[in-house]
Amino acid sequence: MEDIATPVSAPAQRFDLHALKAFAPDRRVRKLLFKTDQLWSEIACYEPGQSTVMHSHPREEEAIFVLEGTATMSIGGEELAVPAGSIVRFPAAVPHDVRNLGPERCVIMFVKVNPKLLRGAADG
Repeated sequence: MEDIATPVSAPAQRFDLHALKAFAPDRRVRKLLFKTDQLWSEIACYEPGQSTVMHSHPREEEAIFVLEGTATMSIGGEELAVPAGSIVRFPAAVPHDVRNLGPERCVIMFVKVNPKLLRGAADG
């Protein structure tokens, strides 16, 4: 696996999100940034017309940052056009999707709690 993080000062890491962007003509491209015991983050890159299917996370809250372009999201039945520079946070178990309906590329980054952490907390 390629080294996508630059150590800044132990134990911090810095990620160059622009350098990590990648696109494919037939599907969105996801790249794992990190998955620790507590947090999980990825970037997802969408060409115009690409999308993520409607889904939900049973126990994890999520925050989605729009880094480039405009993401159209359905979150809990509400349609949102989310431009670059915006963040959307929503609670666990809420159905959501991400679509690039515009003419330009769209890049998002999400951060959520690692579901393994929540499973451990529920079992304890």
